[in-house]
Amino acid sequence: MEKQNIIKVLAPLGEPKDNKPWRDYSSYGLTAADASTLVALVADSRFLESEGADYWVPLHSWRALQHLMPAGLHELIGIFDVLAEDDWAHDEIPFVVAAAKEAALDPLLDYVLDERNDEFAVPMALQSLVEIGKRYSKLRKPVIERLLYCLKHTSAADQGLKGLIVAELVSLRAVEAMPSIRAAFAEDVLDWSVCGDLEDVELGMGLRTTRDTPRPNYQQPEDGDAEFEDEEDDEPLVPQVIRTEPKIGRNEPCPCGSGKKYKKCCMQ
Repeated sequence: MEKQNIIKVLAPLGEPKDNKPWRDYSSYGLTAADASTLVALVADSRFLESEGADYWVPLHSWRALQHLMPAGLHELIGIFDVLAEDDWAHDEIPFVVAAAKEAALDPLLDYVLDERNDEFAVPMALQSLVEIGKRYSKLRKPVIERLLYCLKHTSAADQGLKGLIVAELVSLRAVEAMPSIRAAFAEDVLDWSVCGDLEDVELGMGLRTTRDTPRPNYQQPEDGDAEFEDEEDDEPLVPQVIRTEPKIGRNEPCPCGSGKKYKKCCMQ
């Protein structure tokens, strides 16, 4: 379909309704052959200057890409930097990319590891990985493996990114990642203001119900004082997971699927 014809289809759709399911864009005759054009429309900043209904063409373009995935996947990831400051994009692009399933895993990994990419766009790639892990149970393990690879191989100086990776592992309830997470805390390579301290992470993972120590003050200190001050807030910094299943016994099979006993695998 010609670019102008796609615009004529998408422009009248106007502003999307809050909390409403996305339209079935497959009904508009768009095919995989249109994916590159749709990505170009997503990145076209001229629509943002419009006061008409076509202001929403980029949003409808990325939503239309969802049912075409993995067509357009690499092109879409390639414009994450362009979308870095778009709140709508940060909220919705991970759902679009997740539709590509396993085809998106390594391109997203490469994006996170490429230090040339915009620091505000990298979280979009991480969130896309996490969305794949949440949506497709068979891909949860490969997603966690890639997040742990990022945790290990991102620059030691980029403590904020490492903290964000840990926070995303918590959102996946990746208890099997705890050995690597504890090692990262021991190496002091995490920004605690992003993911919380180790007790916060354990709270988020559902491995504890209360803190043993007062929570540090995660706000940046003033006057060059690098010391954290204690505060009484005992709410977990990352959302706490409430255990609904029985606690795993030491000699039971590990839930990660390795075939090993829990005490010989993720319990360590």
